[in-house]
Amino acid sequence: MKDYLKKYPYLLLIPITLCGLSFLFFQKEEETIPQSTIFSTTDSQSVSETTNIVNQEWYVDVKGAVNSTGMYRIKEGMRLMDVIELAGGFTAEADQNQINFSKLLTDQEIVYIPKVGEEMPSINEETNSTQSNTEHTNKKININTADATELQQLSGIGEKRAADIINYR
Repeated sequence: MKDYLKKYPYLLLIPITLCGLSFLFFQKEEETIPQSTIFSTTDSQSVSETTNIVNQEWYVDVKGAVNSTGMYRIKEGMRLMDVIELAGGFTAEADQNQINFSKLLTDQEIVYIPKVGEEMPSINEETNSTQSNTEHTNKKININTADATELQQLSGIGEKRAADIINYR
């Protein structure tokens, strides 16, 4: 057998190549498993809850320089360009330079498309929580001079992190 392999060494490469190709073939096969079969080991209630979350419908209010303003039903993960297409596209006077087409939309969002020469207005909703949040975020905090309580007002800063910042200064 050794003499045969010395005479024909490329024959040893054939089984190795076949094993490698079969591994790649079966690896791709596993990646194409539908998401629904992954949840088959869980109970049916959690599968239906997961399906409801994925299929949840949101509503977005579109205003401004679009062909058909109004409220549109969207799915989670849709982008601004998708809802503009639902609204019939832009009008001739729409200023597309002020718009981030790739923006992810959220439920109950107001989308305003400005006209050329018009500044993007800030759309205020009449809820108290929104007003208090904007007042809270408009206050600037200098991290070089702020004490621990002021630093804790920043998002993601707790007591420990505030103390670490002060100690570092």
